[in-house]
Amino acid sequence: MKKGILGTFLASAAFWAVLPGAAGAADKFPEKSVRIVVPYPAGGPVDGISRALANQLQAKWKQAVVIDNRPGANEIIAADFVAKSAPDGYTIFAATEAALTVNPFLYRKLPYSAAKDFAPVTRVIDIPMVVVVPSAVPVQTMQDFIALAKQNTSTPLAYGSSGQGGVNHLPLAMLEKNEGITLNHVPYKGAAPIITDLIANTVQISAIAVSVAEPHIKKGSLRGLAVSAESRLASLPDVPTFKELGMRDIGARFGVGFVVPAGTPAPVIKTISDEVAAILNDPAFVKQYVAPMSYVATSKGTEEYKAFLQRDASVQQERVTAAGVKLD
Repeated sequence: MKKGILGTFLASAAFWAVLPGAAGAADKFPEKSVRIVVPYPAGGPVDGISRALANQLQAKWKQAVVIDNRPGANEIIAADFVAKSAPDGYTIFAATEAALTVNPFLYRKLPYSAAKDFAPVTRVIDIPMVVVVPSAVPVQTMQDFIALAKQNTSTPLAYGSSGQGGVNHLPLAMLEKNEGITLNHVPYKGAAPIITDLIANTVQISAIAVSVAEPHIKKGSLRGLAVSAESRLASLPDVPTFKELGMRDIGARFGVGFVVPAGTPAPVIKTISDEVAAILNDPAFVKQYVAPMSYVATSKGTEEYKAFLQRDASVQQERVTAAGVKLD
């Protein structure tokens, strides 16, 4: 990626632009079924929160709101599909930083432009992650794991991620760099298959969304070593933060946001954003779908999400550079 890309990424007049639509475009929206494209398989956190929101939106709109799972290639498959969809609000992309602010610094060529092909709708949630190992791995702490990794240089321990450059690939790549260890990266299409292979000890470590890992930690099939958060989480009170351990935080956290194809009428975007915000501000919804998962509801509207994406592009460029990850 050329050195000046961040300036272009931020300064482009088209960056996260929302084009005005015809007057009254939102008055009749939606008149047919709406699709939410999820870039991961069913069962993971992005899929779960998207389905919960879809059910609420369907009830409000009196139209079907369906989930379309299109996993793989670090969200590129789903992103490319949405980028080429009609800009009418009927195709919504439940994206994470991977598609929107990481891939542009990982790949020289993408089939979509994160800067030009999408218009932001709203940020939905932030998701903290926990670094876990199988119970079969003979370590109790992060320091134990690092020591074990340093002993296994001829046959490196393996870590699972959702794909090259994904939300749980860069954190583990940063762990390697920070601690001077070598691990074998095994990419998957989502959290569910990673969990399966972790429990089977096919891979020995991963960073997994707290909501996904928590049941397995409490059951004893996985062991939590550290959470990437400012303080310990109520759902995992026995798992320390990286700060407590005196280690550099590896940034194992991500968020879900809704974007639509660029050119979608602004009134339609506002309708979707306002409806999602109303759901996320509903205490009953938060109690059932957000708080139990250790998520943080973050819906603040289109302008705030646009500003977040601009800031995060700078952060992710630094992380990709520090991790030394380039995919083409």
